[in-house]
Amino acid sequence: MKFKPLSKIIINEISDVILSIPESQTQELIKQITKSKRIFLIAIGRVNLSLQCFGKRLSHLGFKVELVGSLTEKPATKNDLLIVASGSGESIIPLNIAKKAKKIGCIILHITSAKKSTIRKLADYVVEIKSPTKLKKYNSKKNEKESLSDSASKTKKSIQPMSTIFDQVLHIYGDLVAIQIIDKMKINKINLWKYHANLE
Repeated sequence: MKFKPLSKIIINEISDVILSIPESQTQELIKQITKSKRIFLIAIGRVNLSLQCFGKRLSHLGFKVELVGSLTEKPATKNDLLIVASGSGESIIPLNIAKKAKKIGCIILHITSAKKSTIRKLADYVVEIKSPTKLKKYNSKKNEKESLSDSASKTKKSIQPMSTIFDQVLHIYGDLVAIQIIDKMKINKINLWKYHANLE
């Protein structure tokens, strides 16, 4: 497939998934971010990179953001928010971090594609990204997908390999949420530069 037609398909896929995210879930995410003392982030793989981009943007808005496992990570408390991004909701490291955070008393917000999962059971709040997860396989004989878990209803189809669209949507969604926070808190965009790295 040529580049331009493929680009249109991918852009439409991303748009379709983003527009399917419930507004109420986004507003709850914003509420929890703005009321928390610190925001801790945990994910793995490509999803981790997208979540880190969201964390970087939140730090530009003046929020205290911690990457779980980083050298300078601060201790979590019951006044903090843990954002756990996992399409399947079963990734081993995010799951165990969520369990630990639950014992500490952190608020847990789970960004996922899974309608039911172990992490989702632990979470206080959820943002659903209706995309394929790693717990789905393609059955070429029947030409249909067989679920290995109870994934999100009305999952959006994608021509992209594996769960690519999840981390793509997560990245863009993070920027959309940041813009809404800027509007809600009436932040002067010029002032954001004071939080930008300068050893560049």
